[in-house]
Amino acid sequence: MLDYQELIGRYSEKNTANEADYAKAWLQVASRKEDLVELAVIGGLLADRMAWVFVAGYQSALRHTFASIPLDGIGAFAVSEDRKGDPPLPGVRSHHHEGQLHVSGYKTWVACSQSLAYLIIKADGGEAARYYCLPRQTAGLTLQDKHGNFLSEMSQGVAQLDGVAVPEALDHGAVGWFGIRETLYIYMAFCAWAGKRGASTADCQGLLNRLAALVAQPPVDASRLEELKAVDASVQGLRAALALEDDERWQADQRLIAMYSPSIQKRQI
Repeated sequence: MLDYQELIGRYSEKNTANEADYAKAWLQVASRKEDLVELAVIGGLLADRMAWVFVAGYQSALRHTFASIPLDGIGAFAVSEDRKGDPPLPGVRSHHHEGQLHVSGYKTWVACSQSLAYLIIKADGGEAARYYCLPRQTAGLTLQDKHGNFLSEMSQGVAQLDGVAVPEALDHGAVGWFGIRETLYIYMAFCAWAGKRGASTADCQGLLNRLAALVAQPPVDASRLEELKAVDASVQGLRAALALEDDERWQADQRLIAMYSPSIQKRQI
């Protein structure tokens, strides 16, 4: 069982004002950790802001979903495509060229675009959908870095793929659970972070144990769905109780935790 008290004594938040600093601190731990729950918790303890809480949970979710991806770098899972442009940017589609499968198109939201080492992309849709892991330096892959008002310290770029030759497709049997596992790992990183900002460490320990049980076995029956909703409610209570009125970043970015709750509470088997 995860020992949060032991971890909170060993890992202190880092002064990581930029993405590169946090990526370096996280990778120093990630290179030695195979336990993804513990990695998410340590990532939350290293974080000094919510942007890095997101990164910590997101990286564990990626590794849980795609077991064969590299473990020596920051990754991103690019799914979002343009729906609002006039005209919209074309999505990523596959085509054959000289006997080799290539992909071309755009992905419009790439987390950690400045510091990522590899990019996981979804090409095509429906039953034809396939997933590929591309090193950052892949020929034909271009990343344009951007920042937004939400989680503003984290780069949130656009990927252009121009005739990119793709490797063998990834096993995507767990992709359907990525969204819920991403939420659970982010909640873990958040609970770890909150325990250093006035939240009860005993309460955080209890929530972390329950989150770990849920991430190991998704909510496929009524009892586990009920537990998921109960844990979500407790995490939202933890968020609401934090007295961080003077932290402007927290006021802007606590939405990271709040935004997952409506879909969880509406979820059905």
